[in-house]
Amino acid sequence: MFDMAETLERLQNDRQFLATVLLTMFFLAIFPAYFAMGGSGGDGSMSAVADYKVEGELEYIELDNATEYIFDGETLELSFTTEVLDDASSKNIVGVEVSMSYGEDEEANGASCAGPLQGQSAADTISATTTHNSYNGSGDGQNSGGSGAHSVEVIWQNVSLLGTTVSGLSKGEIIDQLDSKGAGEGEYLIEIGVTAEAGNTNSPIACQRSDDGEEVTYSVKLIVLDLDNVTIATELETETGEEA
Repeated sequence: MFDMAETLERLQNDRQFLATVLLTMFFLAIFPAYFAMGGSGGDGSMSAVADYKVEGELEYIELDNATEYIFDGETLELSFTTEVLDDASSKNIVGVEVSMSYGEDEEANGASCAGPLQGQSAADTISATTTHNSYNGSGDGQNSGGSGAHSVEVIWQNVSLLGTTVSGLSKGEIIDQLDSKGAGEGEYLIEIGVTAEAGNTNSPIACQRSDDGEEVTYSVKLIVLDLDNVTIATELETETGEEA
């Protein structure tokens, strides 16, 4: 029969008995949490939800870089495949970027096209569309009568998490949003088009402006995120040097 008075007396006088009781209480408290973590089916550090600082850098692999003259109303079609890369399957390809720059090809012709009489050139529109499997994006830019540049990006992973503190997710869930799981492999189709416009002259006769198209310099780059170089850590983990 349990004797409370005797037990309390032993706790006061028997240090070894006190240590045994305290140790038993500790394990009774810690074991349920331990087995609950193990029963969740994974690494507890990956499934724990907290505020995590996510750090990582995007890398770019150039597939093509060239200059083409594109006539008014025409479209330059380009196609690429990741099969040209020796280790495409080992890369976490999260997007593609098409960058373009262009000048102004408009001309004024005629006997009275001198000085201010030649008038002003008109802005031309350069458009680009990028397609990879079910992912696509497009964008327009203008030279505004002089020169211009713009880019079109298509990104299928949540790279906006990089450089931020993420709340309400576990490390595993964050990695799932950054890991393309091979979605970047395969073919890419790029279309670049030009819609040219001729401006007006300040001479009513014998001066005409014309614009046949534009010379466009473009580059096509795959956007890659190396998950081995991504860190996902709480403030405490950062202070102690631990990281995901």
